Amino acid sequence: MRILSRYILREVLSYAILGGVMFTFILFTARLGSILETFVRGSASLTDVSLLIAYFLPDALVVTIPMAVLVGILLGLSRLAADSEITAMRAAGMGALDFVRIVSLVSFGAVLLGLFNSFYLEPHAAASLLKLEDRLKYAQASFEVEPRVFDEDFKNTVLYVQDVLPGTGAALWRHVFIADLTEPASPRITTAEQAIVTTEGPGDLHLLLKDGGQHQISETDPNQYNIETFASADVPMQAGAQDDTHISRSNTRYEALPLSELRRQIALNSGTPAARIAARPYRIELNKRFSYPCACLVLMLVGVPLGLWSKRGGRSTAFVLTILLVFTYYLI
Repeated sequence: MRILSRYILREVLSYAILGGVMFTFILFTARLGSILETFVRGSASLTDVSLLIAYFLPDALVVTIPMAVLVGILLGLSRLAADSEITAMRAAGMGALDFVRIVSLVSFGAVLLGLFNSFYLEPHAAASLLKLEDRLKYAQASFEVEPRVFDEDFKNTVLYVQDVLPGTGAALWRHVFIADLTEPASPRITTAEQAIVTTEGPGDLHLLLKDGGQHQISETDPNQYNIETFASADVPMQAGAQDDTHISRSNTRYEALPLSELRRQIALNSGTPAARIAARPYRIELNKRFSYPCACLVLMLVGVPLGLWSKRGGRSTAFVLTILLVFTYYLI
C-alpha cells in the first residue's frame, strides 16, 4: 500500500507542478506588456524588471495553486485510469476513500502553501511593488510625454514638445513650449530649441533648456510684453499631478496590508451602516486570503471522482474536462 501511495502521489504531483507552471506563465503574460514597456522606455533597469517579475508572482500564485491541484488530480488519476492501473489498484483492495486519503496529502500541502503565500508573500510583494511603482512613476515622467500634444498633466503647467527622444536615465526634447500658469493673469511662456530632461527625485523633473526665450505679459499693463532670451536655462517641473502609471492592480493597496491591519480596519469600521460599508473592501480581502487556499480542498473533492471515472483511452476527454473546470473556476 505504501508503494502504491508513493506512486499515486508522484503521478499527481508531476502534473500539478506542470499545470502550476503553465497557468502561472499564462496569467503572468497579461502583465508582461507593461513590464517590457517600462524597460524599453529606459525608465526601468534590468534589476527593476527582475523585481517587478518577482513581485507579480505571489499575486498569480493565489489563483494558480488551486488550479495546479485540480490539474494534478484530474490528469494524474485520469492517466492511471486510462491505463487500467486504477482497476488493478482496486483489485488489490484500494477503495475510493483510499484514493481521497492519498490525494488529500497534496491538497493539504497546497492549502498550507497557499496560506503562506496569501498571508506573507503576497502582502510583502504588494507593498514592495507599490514602492517600486512609485519610484518608477517619476522616472517615467520624462518618457511619458507624447510629442505634438499639449500635455496638462504637470502641476500649473501646459507642455508641448515637437519631438521626444528617450534615452537611459535622460530624455531629449526638441522644440519645447512651456506655459507656466501659476499666475493665470500673467502666464509665463518659455520656448527652447531643445531640453535635456532628467529626474531629480520623487516628483521633480530637471529641464536643461538650450537656445530659448521667456515671454511674459504684464499683469497691470496688457500692452507691456517682456522677452528674455537665453543660451541655456534650468527649469524645474513638478511631475505627478495625476497618477496614471499603474503597473499594479487597482486594489493592490488592500493586498499590501498585513493581517493585523486588516483586522484593525474591520474593527474600527464595525459600528454604523456607513462604517460597515467602508470596511467591506477589508472584509473581502481578508476572506479572499482564506478562500483561495481552501479552494484546494473543494477542487480535490471534485477532481477525485472525475479522475477515477475516466475510461481507457479517455485521456483527451480528461484534458478537455480539466480545461473546462479550470476556466470555470477562474471565471468564478
